[in-house]
Amino acid sequence: MNILINQQPRDIPDSCSLEQLLTQVLGIPVAGLAVAVGQTVIPSTDWPAYMLCEADKVMLIRATQGG
Repeated sequence: MNILINQQPRDIPDSCSLEQLLTQVLGIPVAGLAVAVGQTVIPSTDWPAYMLCEADKVMLIRATQGG
């Protein structure tokens, strides 16, 4: 299925949870990561059960230090 990740199109497997997207498909570290689908921030505790749908708009935001 096709989704947008940070406004970039991406083809992902059907029946893909948010956790699978992050760890298996993208292979990114999840520490310090916030994720929104549409306009809703999804708590990390919900990532394993949150199933993505065709045309979802996923926004990944990484916390950084500095100032």
